[in-house]
Amino acid sequence: MFQHDTRHTGQSPFAGAHEGKLKWRFKTGDEITASPTIGQDGTIYIGSKDGKLYALSPEGSPRWIFITGDAIESSPAIGEGGIIYFGSWDGYLYALNPDGSRKWAYRTGAGIPSSPCIGPDGTLYVGSWDLRIYAIDKEGHPKWNFHAKDHVSSSPAIAPDGTVYSCSQDDRLYALTPEGKSKWAFRTEYIINSSPAISKDGNTIYITSGDGNLYAVSPEGHRRWAFKTAYDIDSSPAIDEGGNIYFGSGEGIVFAVNPDGTEKWQFTTDFTVVASPTIGKDGTIYIGTRDGSFYAIAPDGRPRWSYKTDGPIEFSSAAIGTDGTVYVGSTDGYLYAFGP
Repeated sequence: MFQHDTRHTGQSPFAGAHEGKLKWRFKTGDEITASPTIGQDGTIYIGSKDGKLYALSPEGSPRWIFITGDAIESSPAIGEGGIIYFGSWDGYLYALNPDGSRKWAYRTGAGIPSSPCIGPDGTLYVGSWDLRIYAIDKEGHPKWNFHAKDHVSSSPAIAPDGTVYSCSQDDRLYALTPEGKSKWAFRTEYIINSSPAISKDGNTIYITSGDGNLYAVSPEGHRRWAFKTAYDIDSSPAIDEGGNIYFGSGEGIVFAVNPDGTEKWQFTTDFTVVASPTIGKDGTIYIGTRDGSFYAIAPDGRPRWSYKTDGPIEFSSAAIGTDGTVYVGSTDGYLYAFGP
């Protein structure tokens, strides 16, 4: 799913390519701002603003294409039995069988840019532009919905104790019980377009905000610390095995922050960063920027390689295959595959 797991750590179980060689690229009919997701058989799933979800082989050829009624900015999540879940701006959350046929579709009151998160029991959690956060069972039946005060583009994350965390453009991080009841809301000073990430022990929730801060929040809703940058942040945080936090900033910097909120290092790019980092098993950080550059950064902050695509890399985060191939989408409409 988006940022790999229910805690949205951004950690991949596989090490990615250490060379920026282009294996192939696949052209869709419009911009790609969603993130790719990889199935157990190696199939790569990616949505496009052309309203289509593409299933591609590891060699870059289409296996099937599913058409929705509007743009897809939601990143797919893959559940039990290989069922693919994703949202569309047509207002539906879709469930597709592995062969690309529709299993069911659940309609919300507006478009769904949020990426679904799958809970341990198969429940799907997703936000909608109708100001609500939904819990839907794996058969497409609604369990509950929670009304926020503004649009929800954030992808919900789930803590080890079952608490559901999601952000909204009303500047708030919401903590909800598994039954959909509000526990508390933590307010920042500006809009939140990003998604929360949760520490391994569930004791710290990390969020970024348009107010330029990375916040560390306790399970009781109290601020532990805030790391201030010079500009707005739309990049969702990622967390490595050591608890270090990574994110991109509007000032064109990728930051690495220690668990205590102090700066570890910063990596300067040539342009704004709104995409979220992906962390390979060896600690390499992969992230794209709005000038179309895609970077591989070593765990100590040194550059490993970079590649320039033909369009801005907006919110598409990388996915890493079992063979180390790294996949990322660009607004030039291509899905790129890098590897040996």
